[in-house]
Amino acid sequence: MSFRVATLRRWSLHTVVFNFSSSPSPQFQSHSVLHNFLPWLENKASSTISSSLSISNSSYGNSLFASKSIQTGDCILQVPYSLQLTPDNLPPEIKPFISEDVGNIAKLATVLLIHKNLGQDSEWHPYISCLPPQAEMHNTIFWNESELEMIRQSSVYQETIYQKSQIEKDFLEIKPVFQPFCQSFGDFTWKDFMHACTLVGSRAWGSTKGLSLIPFADFLNHDGISEAIVMSDDDNKCSEVFSDRDYVPGEQVLIRYGKFSNATLMLDFGFTIPYNIYDQIQYDIPKYDPLRHTKLELLQQYFVPPTKDAKGSKYSVNSFAIKEVKSAGGKGKGVPQSLRALARVLSCTTLQELNHLVMEAAQTDGRLARHPLQDRIKEIQAHKMLSSLFIQLIGEHNATITSLDSCDSSSSSERLPVRRQMARDLLHGELHILKSASTWLENYCFSLT
Repeated sequence: MSFRVATLRRWSLHTVVFNFSSSPSPQFQSHSVLHNFLPWLENKASSTISSSLSISNSSYGNSLFASKSIQTGDCILQVPYSLQLTPDNLPPEIKPFISEDVGNIAKLATVLLIHKNLGQDSEWHPYISCLPPQAEMHNTIFWNESELEMIRQSSVYQETIYQKSQIEKDFLEIKPVFQPFCQSFGDFTWKDFMHACTLVGSRAWGSTKGLSLIPFADFLNHDGISEAIVMSDDDNKCSEVFSDRDYVPGEQVLIRYGKFSNATLMLDFGFTIPYNIYDQIQYDIPKYDPLRHTKLELLQQYFVPPTKDAKGSKYSVNSFAIKEVKSAGGKGKGVPQSLRALARVLSCTTLQELNHLVMEAAQTDGRLARHPLQDRIKEIQAHKMLSSLFIQLIGEHNATITSLDSCDSSSSSERLPVRRQMARDLLHGELHILKSASTWLENYCFSLT
């Protein structure tokens, strides 16, 4: 029996089928280019990739459609590992000189740039020529300053700046390595590199074999409620997709990239979904507090473990994800325990109070501030402090949404209406979560009184 594992999607620039209606028309490939793509790929693989899918243009770019009736559970495509682009495809002349600090996304982006520079001389030219140009991308790293102002109230604003700085860091590492080989592999600019990194980040998949671009599979568009995902079959050395429902001929076939919030979708994938059921908001630790340093140390030690970014580098996260609180009555799961613990830690005004929390954790299950404070008044104050911060964020989100709604809808730029709608989708989703959390906190404090 073949061993299969889920293949993790990182980012995607595909536009969701039921996305915003104001999307500018993509630059379509000619019918002959798309018609010849699958035969070229299958000839290169010396095997059948798919007998039930075909590539065609849609209002969202290149997409995959059912070429015949598809039943639930059918295997609709299989792409051999040997036909996938990975960082191992770096030329041996360059590979030894690239620092270990450079992530796999940047390495694979370099592979793309090399083949793009080779033009029709590249064995991957039919695939490279089907990838979207930067003008069609709406990832927030491509937004200008005035466009980013629309999402300043969201954590996506700072995450965009951070992501851009990481790409620039990799560029400065790789560019000098590339220079002696320009005659063989061509040259590239910072904008070229950023475009390539976003292509890789949006289309590549992580699996047991690492990071890889999977031609043909990356034409599949996203449906947040689909159960179909890309799987890795290590025994047969291929990536494959099984349909999660029936399709009639001519119907677009969809998969799920992941259970992603609009914040993740617009940052890493370049689109948003109205009323996204996976929406969440990042709450950051306030920077003003005389005991901030001590509190951060405690939080890092007890319940903010180091995590890894897309490159595998460790970093500390000083923020908490908040999802919709469906139990409005102050009971049930409500606001995450870790966030309520944060409120209790932040409400401490003396080192003695902090030390008491540490002692209490040692005497119980070792988790800091996970139990209600013994002083009921302090417990109420801690949650009211958190509630007041949420109320402030609600006001800021409302003001920005009102500003976006009052903006002149006419624009000479095709991209601005699209990005304005993305900002609305993001802020409306975060506002809904903040209101649900605020209501829960209000009812919780009331129940204590």
